[in-house]
Amino acid sequence: MSRVLVSAALVSGLLGCASPQRLATELVAAATPGHLRPVVACWEEEYEASGFQGEYMATLDLEIAASEVIESARVTTLEPTGESRSDRDTGRFRACLEKAFVGIELPSEADAEGPGYSSIVGASVRNYKIAFLGDQDERRKRAGGRQAHVLIGPRADRCQGLYVYDPPRDTSALFTEIALGKGRAESARGKDRDQHARELQKTYDLQLELAARLRADLADTSLPPANRKRLTEALDTARTEARATGAAIGCKPFADRR
Repeated sequence: MSRVLVSAALVSGLLGCASPQRLATELVAAATPGHLRPVVACWEEEYEASGFQGEYMATLDLEIAASEVIESARVTTLEPTGESRSDRDTGRFRACLEKAFVGIELPSEADAEGPGYSSIVGASVRNYKIAFLGDQDERRKRAGGRQAHVLIGPRADRCQGLYVYDPPRDTSALFTEIALGKGRAESARGKDRDQHARELQKTYDLQLELAARLRADLADTSLPPANRKRLTEALDTARTEARATGAAIGCKPFADRR
C-alpha cells in the first residue's frame, strides 16, 4: 500500500482577514488523501508501474478559488527521496499530478475525511509539499523475487478498487468469483444493507481485475483474429458490468485506468 503525506505550504495572495500562517495550517490539515483522491490515484498508478519502488517529495504552486476549488497546479520539483533515488522518468507522474489537482474542491467544513478549509477570497499557494511514500514491508516481500499473484491494498480510493492482484488472476477464476459475488449481493439485497454494499464492492473489485486481465491478454500480438475478437467482446462486457456495479456503489463513471 502506498501513502500520500502533505507536509507544508506557504500561502500568499488575497487572504482577507485570515493570516497566511492560519490558512497554511488549515490547507495542510484539509489536504488529506480522502480529499485528494485523484492525486492518490496518480501515485498508486506510478507506484505500481515502478514495480513498487521509490518515494518522492513534490513541491507545487497552486491557485485556489474562493469556492475552495483548485484552479491550477504546477509541479516545481519532483525528487526521489531516501534510498529510492533513481533515474526513472517522472514526466508522466508529474503531468498526472498537475492534471489531478485541478478541479478538486476542498470541503469548507470538516467531514469524515478530515478538517475543512476556507480562504474566503481565494489564495495563491507556493512551495506546497507532498511526500509520496511506498510500503517498506511490500518492498521487502518482493525483494526475493516476483510472486505469482500479490494482493495489494487497500487503496485510498475505493472507486479504483479497494484491492488489486498484480498480476491479475486467470479469467476462469475471476468469472467464477464474480458470479458468486453477484449471487451473494442479490441475497443480501433488502435484508442487510451493509452486507449488500460489501458484496457489491467485492464484485466491483473483481470486475476491475477481470478487465485488467483481459487487457493483458489482448496485449499478446500473436493472438489469432478470432481469439482477439472474442477477448475484445469480453472486455467490452466486463467494462459495461463494472460501470453498472460502480454506479450502484457511488463510483461513476467507471475509469478504465490501464
